[in-house]
Amino acid sequence: MKYDYLKHLKSTNQTLKLLNSDNFAFMLSFFHFVFVKKAHIVLPHSQIIQYLDDYLYDINNSHNNLFVKTAKEYLDDFSNDKNAYLRKYHGEEDEPLYELTPHTNKALEFVESLAKSEFVASRSKFNIIFELLEDLEFETKLDNTGRIKKLQKQKDDIDKQIEAIELQKDLRFDSARIKEHYIQIDELVRKLKYDFSEMEYNFRDLNKLAMENITLRDDAKSGVLDCVFEVEDGIRNSAQGKSFFAFWQLLTDVKRSEKLTKLLKNLYEIDSIKSMDKDEKLTNIKYTLLKSADKIYKVSAKLIEQLRRFIDDRVWIENKRVLELCKNIEKSAILLKDNQPTQREFFSIKGNSLKIDSIFEKSLYTPKIPQEFEKNDKLQEINIEMDSFYNLFFVDEELLKKNIAQMLHSQLQCTLEELTKKFSISKGVSELVSYISIARNSEDAIVYENECVKLEVVDFDGMMKVVKMPKIVFTQKTNVFN
Repeated sequence: MKYDYLKHLKSTNQTLKLLNSDNFAFMLSFFHFVFVKKAHIVLPHSQIIQYLDDYLYDINNSHNNLFVKTAKEYLDDFSNDKNAYLRKYHGEEDEPLYELTPHTNKALEFVESLAKSEFVASRSKFNIIFELLEDLEFETKLDNTGRIKKLQKQKDDIDKQIEAIELQKDLRFDSARIKEHYIQIDELVRKLKYDFSEMEYNFRDLNKLAMENITLRDDAKSGVLDCVFEVEDGIRNSAQGKSFFAFWQLLTDVKRSEKLTKLLKNLYEIDSIKSMDKDEKLTNIKYTLLKSADKIYKVSAKLIEQLRRFIDDRVWIENKRVLELCKNIEKSAILLKDNQPTQREFFSIKGNSLKIDSIFEKSLYTPKIPQEFEKNDKLQEINIEMDSFYNLFFVDEELLKKNIAQMLHSQLQCTLEELTKKFSISKGVSELVSYISIARNSEDAIVYENECVKLEVVDFDGMMKVVKMPKIVFTQKTNVFN
């Protein structure tokens, strides 16, 4: 941290500019209220403007009309290019959307870290450091003999604990250690939420790089497609990409999700933690993390959308060029109509020779010989099975929705495989297609395009078929973010 670097950082870094702003207290308190306390990740214009208008009314009543601008003017200040404290963009709807930028998240994280803690979890932090160092040593330095020796020691330690419990020795955490663990969990969750914002922007930068490369490339389709696939592979194979997609797999795993729900429920049954956190702010953390991670997952998936757009644009450009060439040929032919060339070879094209398939080289029409039939020929009788016309069926989507609702009555989420095990497929592949249609049109279902599963289905014709399709997870409706 040299002098020149810090001086430049103070004048250019958005986080420091926010902390140094005259309206620092007003902005950060509003951002914390809306995006942290209310747990919103993205807000439409109408909703955030209502929040800001109410907030200005309350703060001006208690501070003698200190803030004179309108809510819309302040919101424009927060999201303009100069400040960029909020990111403003358009989604699928016409209404603009707003979310915190990584710089604002860092400011919130910094201010939260300044709060005086009545209890510093030094022992838990040291244990985490020690465990991480041991894991690195185990996975990188030890040979197989050393790894077995260490695992054996862990096994001996576990046997000693079991023996102590059988002898009625009390090895449970005291109140101090319980508080230490809770503080560490709370701190890690808070940092993870803020990290998601910066991770999303890093993915957006890689996505932006792909778009620029596509725009600047003028070579064949294969060259541009290679560029797109290289960027996508770069995102997935980067250290950050590998870490995120591994986290995404853990977060969306049904068994781990149910286990996390149970652990969070048990957390607030501990008296000392219940007294520390009366609001139970970690209860819905799974849904918050899922929403944040889903935004990052969708950003990485936009590369496929860009690829489709590129192919559509390139096909349109090539078709337009073909039409222009045809128009030029027609114009040249019209100009030569009244002044036709007399020599046999009047034009040449450089390159490989072309075979011209002229219409005059085709043979003339040859009439077909009429066929004569004997009058004594008998018409052959053909029996047509009409039963199939009476066996038509339709798939009742309302019944399938009831199956999903019944499954989610006893658990937070379920996969399509679990549904088909409990409610067997009776109408073949058509019923699976109906499930996919329900998932596509529902906000409470997640379709993993990049993850496939195989389902065995007996179709209406009685044949066993194996269907390869995207993984589908149905989830319960929740009002956590309202």
